[in-house]
Amino acid sequence: MSSFWRVGNGLEDSEGLRWIRERLEAYDWSKADWVTVRRGRNEKYAFRGVCKMPRNGKGYRINCNVSEHAAYPIYQLLRVSPLYRNPDGTWPKVPESHMVGDHYVAARGQGVQWKRLYRPLELRSENEVLVFLVAHEAFHYLRKTRQVEGRHGEIEADAFALMMLEHYRDRSNVAKTQISGRL
Repeated sequence: MSSFWRVGNGLEDSEGLRWIRERLEAYDWSKADWVTVRRGRNEKYAFRGVCKMPRNGKGYRINCNVSEHAAYPIYQLLRVSPLYRNPDGTWPKVPESHMVGDHYVAARGQGVQWKRLYRPLELRSENEVLVFLVAHEAFHYLRKTRQVEGRHGEIEADAFALMMLEHYRDRSNVAKTQISGRL
């Protein structure tokens, strides 16, 4: 798998990138052309990623960029399951620390209505951004190649990335506890 990883200067020794790459080695990447991870100069976004679907005989291509201008911690809006309007026309209470986004009405059927729902996620370092971003984009590939269960969408990709980030943080917290226990 390492032959198709394209890692930009300064990220080769990143702990977070090394960790997520090790987790992703368990999957089949034969339908992917590459995974690119680079630093960029984007001042508007702390990070951006894309998973391009195959076309013209080419494989999947994942591109991830982290801004060299990011000041940590940063906050990402995590997409979560939407709020659906109750049959009586009322809306459920918005969970604490969540934010409501756009309102939608289904074009077909019973006129189901929902509102997008987000919650802030603190990303404390570039390592955490790399784990979250690469896992999110990898989910799109893994779902399209049927290597993970579930629906294919941004909510599910964020959930997969959050799960990976939590595992990374748990591992990191265990290591800190072990080190401080020795002091």
